[in-house]
Amino acid sequence: MKLSVTKVLTYLDCPRKYWYSYELKIQTKKSEGFFFGSAVHEGLENYYLGKDPMEGVKQALFGEKDRLSEEAREGVDPYKLFSEAKRIFEIYNQKAPYFEPVLVEHRFEIDLINPETKEKLPATFVGKIDLITANAEVVDHKTASGSPNGFFDDKNEFQASGYTYFYLTKFGKLPSAFIFNNIIKGNTRREPRIEPKVLELQLGDVCMFVEKCKYVLDAILRGETRDYPTNNHCRFCPYKDICSYCNK
Repeated sequence: MKLSVTKVLTYLDCPRKYWYSYELKIQTKKSEGFFFGSAVHEGLENYYLGKDPMEGVKQALFGEKDRLSEEAREGVDPYKLFSEAKRIFEIYNQKAPYFEPVLVEHRFEIDLINPETKEKLPATFVGKIDLITANAEVVDHKTASGSPNGFFDDKNEFQASGYTYFYLTKFGKLPSAFIFNNIIKGNTRREPRIEPKVLELQLGDVCMFVEKCKYVLDAILRGETRDYPTNNHCRFCPYKDICSYCNK
């Protein structure tokens, strides 16, 4: 089995949501926020590869989509999002921290082994890291309409621990820092801004990541998905309209 940060977090949100997404493989269209975030990511990939970032944004917003999950929900205006992305990249070079890229949008698949106990899980860890720098930093880009309010801190720290685990596995040491490169889009009253958040994770954080993966993996292998709803995130669940357990 292959585990990703998103896969584990989906299960922790709600096992039935995991069932819909990964076992039934029901695809859903992206919200405006996720669609915009994907477009900015494409632009940043181009930026750190020395290419025109707006070409990446344009392809993400207007290019042909291979899957339903790559499309935007009805009512999302790609032309408005293109203008908002353009405002970001007009100031990005001056406002963002300087990162010297070594790896950009790097895909990986590695074994899951607890660094302390050496226990190997019957699964691999897969993902894609936005940026690894010459200063041994791991960088993840986040887009939002406002400053981070702490709501996603636990999920973000889990992601940071997972990507720190990858860095440790690949390079044999912990990264110097994990940086959330928070990109706050502007509006009619303010310009876009960049608010980096720096984490310095330790070996214990990495071990906790592997142990949480083990917990989720064991539960999935026991079949605890379809009939194990948590009802904690129904309001935001893309499957709420078809789920018989949903607290509508």
